[in-house]
This record gives sequence, C-alpha cells and structure tokens, in this order.
Amino acid sequence: MKLLNNLYSIRLKDVTESFVRYDIRLDASHFIYQAHFPGDPITPGVCIIQIAKELLEDHLGRNLGIQIVKNVKFLNVISPLETPDISYTFEKIVTDDVDKTYKVQTLIFSDELSMAKISFTCRKQ
Repeated sequence: MKLLNNLYSIRLKDVTESFVRYDIRLDASHFIYQAHFPGDPITPGVCIIQIAKELLEDHLGRNLGIQIVKNVKFLNVISPLETPDISYTFEKIVTDDVDKTYKVQTLIFSDELSMAKISFTCRKQ
C-alpha cells in the first residue's frame, strides 16, 4: 500500500550536490493512527521506513523494493499531532549498477530534533 498522498503528503523537495531533502506533512486523521494509538497517535516504525522508500522512489523515478534494512535508530516519537511536519534527508545514495541496488542513509528530523536514522538497500523492480 502506498502511503504517499494517503498517510503523508510532500510539501517540498530540495536537491543539492550533497543531499536530497523532502519536507512532508503527516495526516493525523489516517486510519493507521486510529489503531496506533487511539487518542495518542504515533507513526509506526514500519511506516517511517516505507515513507523513506517511497521518497527514494520519487527521487529516482522508479519502483524499488527494500532488500535489507541494515540499521534503524528511532530517536524520538513521531506524532502527527505534535510533529506533523517532518523532513527526510538522504545524505548518501550509492548506486550499484551491477546488482541494480541503491544503498541509502537517511536522517529524519522535525525542526532541529532528530527523529530517526535509517540505513537500507533497495533493488530496482
């Protein structure tokens, strides 16, 4: 299930030589937040990772499948009520044309507060 334009929407995309940054807004009314958790919603870790994959797909313009999640650090709770606006910054995207994979390091933050760090590998679909 695609979460883009469902659980979140893209507000801004910024591409420089050293990083790609997406500013997104979470939709607190999404049904996922009704179950996780009613009255005090937080973004599930699997959704945080799925958003990273979808944003990478948007940036590269191709469908990807997650091959391996190497490292995940959840540093702060991402609440659509307290921190609806968050940023995903891809600091490193390494392409392997032979294996058709992308190794990625992503930082997720709200204002100056680090929310999560993810390292994962995707394969072209």
